[in-house]
Amino acid sequence: MNGDWGTHYNKLKEKKFPPSATLLKALALFKSENLSTKYAIDLGCGTGIDTMELLEKGWKVTAIDNQMEALNQLQQHMYPFFDQDLKVIHNSFEFINLPAAHLINASFSLPFCRPDHFEDLWKNIENAITVGGRFAGHFFGTNDSWVTNDKMTFLNEKQVCHLFDSFSVEWMEESERDGKTIGGKEKHWHVFHVVAKKLNKSLD
Repeated sequence: MNGDWGTHYNKLKEKKFPPSATLLKALALFKSENLSTKYAIDLGCGTGIDTMELLEKGWKVTAIDNQMEALNQLQQHMYPFFDQDLKVIHNSFEFINLPAAHLINASFSLPFCRPDHFEDLWKNIENAITVGGRFAGHFFGTNDSWVTNDKMTFLNEKQVCHLFDSFSVEWMEESERDGKTIGGKEKHWHVFHVVAKKLNKSLD
């Protein structure tokens, strides 16, 4: 994405987008499991649409993004209501060190990881999710119109499935359509939507 992140965030505020469907599915699955503590990481949290949903559902959240403008908006909206349950970190994918979490949420953020860092980032994510915990998020497919951007990561179906060898995939949907970005630009979307439950400890 070569666009203006500031415009993107302003459009999010104007249109009042709902939380991602992947997050809502993961939260519904967790609801029946009655966790005594609930800790989530919102990876590439943006202005905090999913972060707010998690906080309102009683989760403690670490929200991570490399765009300071987005984090400033997030903190303005959340403070002081969830001050005790929210930790905000300004960092990039290639530098993060994730703590253990019951849920890692990555709504449309992982494609913005550089390909040469993606494998290490995924190992970091996989190792951070506790056994019985979940991943909820999205990957861009190889038919996406942004595929020529060599600073982004695009995967085919086989590659996405391979990421979840130590998970039980509870929901996976591939969607492909012509549409627009939040900023209004024409775009062909090719997206894998995934919710998966961690079964085994990862091996480094």
